Amino acid sequence: MLPVDDAQPVAASVIEVGDARERFAQWREGKAGKVLSVSVIGDSYTAGQDFYLNKLVQRVAGEVGFAGPGYIGFNHGAALGGTHFKYTRSSEKYFGGDWKVSGLGQASPDSRTVTGKPGAWLQVDAGPTSTLDTAVTQAKLLYLGNGESSEIRYRWTTSQDWRPLKLEGSGVQEIALPGAPSAADWSFKLQVVKGAPTLFGLWMSNDKAGVRVSKLAASGAASADFYHKDPQWQTQWKTVVSKIPADVYLIMLGGNDQGFGVKPAQYLQNVQGLVSMLREIQPAASINLIMRQDTTRSSAYPMSAYAQALEPWAREQRLGYANLQCAFGPDVKRYAAAMIGPDKIHPLPATGGKVIADYFYGWITGTSTGCDDSPP
Repeated sequence: MLPVDDAQPVAASVIEVGDARERFAQWREGKAGKVLSVSVIGDSYTAGQDFYLNKLVQRVAGEVGFAGPGYIGFNHGAALGGTHFKYTRSSEKYFGGDWKVSGLGQASPDSRTVTGKPGAWLQVDAGPTSTLDTAVTQAKLLYLGNGESSEIRYRWTTSQDWRPLKLEGSGVQEIALPGAPSAADWSFKLQVVKGAPTLFGLWMSNDKAGVRVSKLAASGAASADFYHKDPQWQTQWKTVVSKIPADVYLIMLGGNDQGFGVKPAQYLQNVQGLVSMLREIQPAASINLIMRQDTTRSSAYPMSAYAQALEPWAREQRLGYANLQCAFGPDVKRYAAAMIGPDKIHPLPATGGKVIADYFYGWITGTSTGCDDSPP
């Protein structure tokens, strides 16, 4: 197996962890290599990239450069899903045959795995725009070995011959996927030939300077889906997530904790466990916690209850902290009518989603300030 990793080594004395804004500034000043890798951990607000993430990544990458799609999970796809890297489990155009999709809470970057039988296939389509080039120069498949040999085949275009690939080993594994075409308009297809391999997703990059945003998010996920006390679970999660380079982590969880009635103290413990795992695998990474705004959904706890538990600890630990409530304002009923969808949970992309994307952009780039985004 050929490992693929283009993380840029830098002198430890040059980089200060800081919050996302400080790390972005350091990178723009040329102190942290040519690529800024960002991993976004969250629930449907993030997994459904049309809510805010796609617009945010396009805006930032359009200004500072695009270093490739990063992690494309077989659960919810890419940060630029739907526009530049199209993949979804809900369409037979991209996901077909005999796949078993795991439940939430797996030790996986996006909280699920997929296990396929012979004939099962999936596809990722790429298409450039005038501002973003979707060509890739490196790619690897992340999978979970079961000690038995499986076989898959893949190709990058419909005119390309299939390339056979044997998946072996136990535990978290990675294997390179050579043969990427020079053209930016490609259609990657993977098919199971033999065995029952369990897959996480793809990691892809190009050789350009810029940002690379990996989406580690799952619709329906709560904080407990990204942290388990079980040591074996933690070992697997840390091993696979460590294979996705990250200079900055943006974590926005809590909406589903609210929906499930999780006590704020338990939510805090889960986030503390998640942060502890990230610090183990990426001690120099900037870790940032974002609290979601309230909606009119009926719940046992308002989001402010989770914020009251999370913020003091985040400040104490010198983590980045931001609260979207200050972007939406204090009058929930007033903004919900124009910015939150009829399900009373998710933002309307054109209004609420734009508010979130604009807030993140201003916070990360340091071009605007908010009520809760000052460094601790």
